Amino acid sequence: MVAATTFALATAFAGGADAGASESDWDDEPALAEVPAAPQSAAEVLRGTLSRLPVEPVRIAGSLILRKRHGIVVKEVPYEIDLRWGDSPASATYRLFDTFGRPVRTLRVERFADGRLTRSVTDGTGATNAPPSLADAVEGTDITWLDLTLSYLWWPDAELAGEDEFRGALCDIVAVRPPQPIPGCASVRLWVDRRRGFLRQAEQYNEKGERVRWMWVASVGKINDRWMIRNMEVKRPATGVMTKLHVERLETP
Repeated sequence: MVAATTFALATAFAGGADAGASESDWDDEPALAEVPAAPQSAAEVLRGTLSRLPVEPVRIAGSLILRKRHGIVVKEVPYEIDLRWGDSPASATYRLFDTFGRPVRTLRVERFADGRLTRSVTDGTGATNAPPSLADAVEGTDITWLDLTLSYLWWPDAELAGEDEFRGALCDIVAVRPPQPIPGCASVRLWVDRRRGFLRQAEQYNEKGERVRWMWVASVGKINDRWMIRNMEVKRPATGVMTKLHVERLETP
């Protein structure tokens, strides 16, 4: 396919936990007394999700953990993400490190009010590289740059595709298609929590209509009344491995 953004990571956020919060502090808020009325359009759902993105600067740090079916860790990729969605243009900077903490790659994304998106990449030496495709895997894991940037939240070709429950939460399903061709990604289906407005699950489909990857949010946390992904799982069929995006530290500089 993780979804919070150019998002986050994140996607869809809310909150009050500090950087030292324990896992139990990141539980969902109590369910609302009433379920909101069904949305009238996909655009309404996506606008609601985007409205919950934090406008204050946020720094996220953690690891991408590739592991086999029985939990055996194959690879860990430390990362750090600076999100500045409240800036003009909105921006996000993604930094990847090796196991010794040395920088491997930095990707900076800027999103302008007119919909333009710019990307720039430097390697560990500071040399400029060609930006990766959104479909490219991140350092050999199941996570792609599409997962990290959550660009599909801004795709204008979107339609409602029904509703479903995800782990007891009523979700609106939104089908979105990329504005420009992305290899292996003809569409993405998003499960958006109707009560809280954040992304619960996403599935990526190829040009043949086959599900080729799926992501789900295992847990979320809060920063200043904004929901933020705490753990995101990504899986491809028949590979025997899966990748977890784990958030270890959240800061609001």
